[in-house]
Amino acid sequence: MQRWKYIFYCIFLTSFCIYCNSANKRSCPELLVRREILNNGFHRNLVTRVKIQGLTEQVKNCRLLLHENIPPGLYLDPYQLSSLWQQNLTEVLLLSLMDVEAPEYLSTGHTALVYAKEDESCTHCYFSTIPLHIRYHRPSATGRKVSLTLQYPKILISCIKDFPLQLCSIYPVVDAPCGFENKQVCQWLDIPYAAEPNAIIMEVPVGVRQEELAVCSLTLIVTIVCSGMLFSAVYKHGHLSV
Repeated sequence: MQRWKYIFYCIFLTSFCIYCNSANKRSCPELLVRREILNNGFHRNLVTRVKIQGLTEQVKNCRLLLHENIPPGLYLDPYQLSSLWQQNLTEVLLLSLMDVEAPEYLSTGHTALVYAKEDESCTHCYFSTIPLHIRYHRPSATGRKVSLTLQYPKILISCIKDFPLQLCSIYPVVDAPCGFENKQVCQWLDIPYAAEPNAIIMEVPVGVRQEELAVCSLTLIVTIVCSGMLFSAVYKHGHLSV
């Protein structure tokens, strides 16, 4: 008899925990995320759109922060981002220094905090547009293109009213800078979301390793011919004054 009471108690406790967890999730806002890459070549734009669904009364006057992990094959130009911020076009805070001239195989990934703007064409919608630049890659032995994978960002929400969001206690509260200009620390709610696909894959044109000898030989020949033509012109028309 005692054994059956214990089993019944365990089943009841498990069911109650599952119900409470489901109720907490229903009390939290849901995120609908869509991303796309614009332009081709080595300089592209990453557009992210986020719509907050559910509990819209609680998420009024909120800010949205995208925690981006940029892989080694890509980089954000800090000088360009500063210029775009001055034009009120984007607000991005880089958490580490980087060499924008370094190739992919000598680079490491970096983190960027992107402060999304409200989308006036949609209720409780936010968007961000940031310029992405592709680094130089080594020549490939298997093809003329390599793939770059950019994972979806972590999304944080900070609200002026009722923060942390009432009844939404299952997600962690983290500290992050309040903004690009305001480096004070604010509290943000880390809200997970489901996205299909959960990453963006870009194809990057690269050189072919089997053609290295031909490319180097052609480059050397062109350099010698051009140098000879330059020296010939200088000799023919007189020495250049220093």
